[in-house]
Amino acid sequence: MRIACFLLFSFAIFFAGYHSILALQDVTVDLFGSEYYGTVTAFGDFNSDKQTDIFIVREQSELVIFLADLKSPYFKPKVHLPKVFPSDAVISSVVPGDYDGDSQMDVLITTHPRIRDSGQTTVHVFWGSNGTLDKSVKAELNKTFTDEPLVMDFNGDMIPDIFGITSVGSSAQVCYLAGRRMVWQSALGSEVHLRVPHSNAFIDLNKDFTAGKSLATVTSCGFSLS
Repeated sequence: MRIACFLLFSFAIFFAGYHSILALQDVTVDLFGSEYYGTVTAFGDFNSDKQTDIFIVREQSELVIFLADLKSPYFKPKVHLPKVFPSDAVISSVVPGDYDGDSQMDVLITTHPRIRDSGQTTVHVFWGSNGTLDKSVKAELNKTFTDEPLVMDFNGDMIPDIFGITSVGSSAQVCYLAGRRMVWQSALGSEVHLRVPHSNAFIDLNKDFTAGKSLATVTSCGFSLS
């Protein structure tokens, strides 16, 4: 009886301690101070200080990059990209990456009209320079996508590329921006049609330590994974 009571007491202490460890705490003010508004859209080491920074979109039209700091608040709004898009456009995604291969983190932003139509996703790339963004010079892809594009290293040069469908019923295309030169290339056979909205990924599925392309395609009888 004593052993059973002891085991029950020990389990109660263990469970209470475990529960207190897992309890959530609101640290928003500690992290952001009075700047805690907007939508968190991405993470990345923007200024190459080996600390993760946070990308936040406000009012669906402007981007603020909070850089990590050792002092409270631990994320400070240091890089601000104001409303540079048309008034009828909203930001739909933010993807940090080195798109031109100069070892500086750039920022890819997709936008679409507030009343979204097929084939109206526009891609903008703002070039990074010494921990900030060049607001005066950007690359705007000269083709729009029917869906959110997939950012991936398509040709294996360690530079992210932009993959997707640029018109209804067409085959997939990939856009390269290495050296800030815009180059388009057909990515798949003309008989392959991707599902919209897409479920594509760039992931190692066969355990060969090399990422492959997982694509959700449309067939005559439904969907397939290739």
